[in-house]
Amino acid sequence: MRRFNFLGYRQKFPGINITFVGFILMSFGAFSPANAQDLLSIDNSETYKYEVSISGDIQGDLLNLVGESSRLEQLKDKLPSSLAALKRRVKEDSEGFDKVLRSEGYYDNSISYSVDDSKKPVGVAFEIKTGPQFLLNTFRVVFKSGKQIPAALNNANIGISTGVVARSEAIVDAKNQAIVILADHGYPDAKLADQEAIVDFATQQMDVTLVLDEGPRLVVGNLEFEGLKEVDANYLQQLGQWKAGILYNAKIIDELRRKYLRTGLFEAVRMKPLDTSNAARNGTYVTPITFVFVEREHKSIGLGASFSTSEGAGTQFFWENRNTFGQGEKLRADLTVAEIRQQLKLGFNKPNYLRNNQSFNANTNIKHEDTDAYEEKSVSAFVGIDRKWGKNWTVGGGLELELSEIEDEDDTESFAFASVPLSARYDSTNDLLDPTTGFRFGVTATPYYGLTAASPDFFKTEIDGSTYYSILDDDRLVFATRGKIGLLAGDSSSDIPATKRFYAGGGGSIRGYEHQTVGPLNSNDDPVGGRSLVEFGAEARVRVTEDIGLVPFIEGGNVYDSATPDFSENFQWGAGLGLRYYTAIGPIRLDVAVPLNRREEIDDAWQFYVSIGQAF
Repeated sequence: MRRFNFLGYRQKFPGINITFVGFILMSFGAFSPANAQDLLSIDNSETYKYEVSISGDIQGDLLNLVGESSRLEQLKDKLPSSLAALKRRVKEDSEGFDKVLRSEGYYDNSISYSVDDSKKPVGVAFEIKTGPQFLLNTFRVVFKSGKQIPAALNNANIGISTGVVARSEAIVDAKNQAIVILADHGYPDAKLADQEAIVDFATQQMDVTLVLDEGPRLVVGNLEFEGLKEVDANYLQQLGQWKAGILYNAKIIDELRRKYLRTGLFEAVRMKPLDTSNAARNGTYVTPITFVFVEREHKSIGLGASFSTSEGAGTQFFWENRNTFGQGEKLRADLTVAEIRQQLKLGFNKPNYLRNNQSFNANTNIKHEDTDAYEEKSVSAFVGIDRKWGKNWTVGGGLELELSEIEDEDDTESFAFASVPLSARYDSTNDLLDPTTGFRFGVTATPYYGLTAASPDFFKTEIDGSTYYSILDDDRLVFATRGKIGLLAGDSSSDIPATKRFYAGGGGSIRGYEHQTVGPLNSNDDPVGGRSLVEFGAEARVRVTEDIGLVPFIEGGNVYDSATPDFSENFQWGAGLGLRYYTAIGPIRLDVAVPLNRREEIDDAWQFYVSIGQAF
């Protein structure tokens, strides 16, 4: 009673402070600070502990589904403070069980229950008789306006068929799919107006009619843009290949939005909400489609570093402008300063050159490389075209001119080549630096034409591939494999420039061996390269925490002097363990590897490598 008066006093005089009211009640001796908490938190829950049992013909997955919906089970840790409260839960469960059963097609079910408060804990017993499952007899979709529905709005397209169990989930999914289809056929504002379900208990069948308010029928007008600062609107029009005057199609518009995002020029792209307030309900309304853009920064600089015991330390710098002339042209300069290599590369890429999904590429390359196999000073220039083919393929070709001076086993020669590199690559992976699914495959075929008497003609082919398979949830374990084959057709190895031969060993090849040392060696145990190559590698990428991973790996292969691999010669195998630290730009990797069939006085006991990105 006191608590009721307290609450009543609060309701009658809502402006009075709670502390003040408590003071008034205490001054009349209603309660003291010692028993005030007891009055505000009366707990009779121990008296109304309960146990639930379900009997009847319900079983299996249906019984589990009913149990998961039970409020009695969900609130078992918050016991009711009165018998009336417990009975309310029981009634709520009875109604909920009925909804679950009807959602699974049991429309003629029977649910009874009892509450036995003479037991401790209180016994709550349900008896459920499911009855037969009803079947879907007919399913119709009609427009509220009475107009003809599009032919695409048939039962097959919306994913429902008659004669199956009349589950509510299937009906809801069909309704949602119908609205999606309408959005692709000129009706983006369609919504459910009414739903009629007639259950025939005599035949145990159900007839369903969905009444949709289709809204105005829209035809798209011009493509318009908002928010552009440096990107050329004409380029976006060309990229969009927009066709005004066709029916509104949500799928086409969303694909165009994603195409704009894939250019890398924008932080966000969204379609401006349609204004259909003036649309005629019984006619066709032409509406412009407006995209709103948020451009990202187009210029960036970067710095990277790598280190391995066989190749030494290296640093990489780059500067990039991804929108040089307003149409997504990429101009990039890369500078590498390392112990064995110094290189400056200038590259230019123009996307959607002459046609969509086709790129123009040009680059110049100045390089000095000094390894145990050779010392090279070279300059080259390349122009070519790449074209997307289908969803995952990219094919390309071009022309390259190269001048070089190469010192090989105390012999220095100058070479001049024209080459026509041709390539085809397939990539279905989900990430550039850290893929977890999909595979990659590539073929490069390059005929070289000597432009001087000392420059021979030859043909070089490389085939490589890698696969990635996620074994555990959340990509906690990814198995990755790779392989590579290289072939050189032409003169003997000694006549082909040392820089064009195949080499293996090192951080990007067979870990555990020094750079380029797998394969033929001269009398000083320096690598001389070969005309064919085979490599294989496998990794198990284990994600220990969100940021840390471990990668055991094994790799093997060899280089051969012959034009085709001579498998009678043993592979050189290396194995090791890697540590990965995952960042927003990709994993930083530290690998330690050992040669499994170490060659005396040639191979070190171990090698380690530090770089960014997975090994492959």
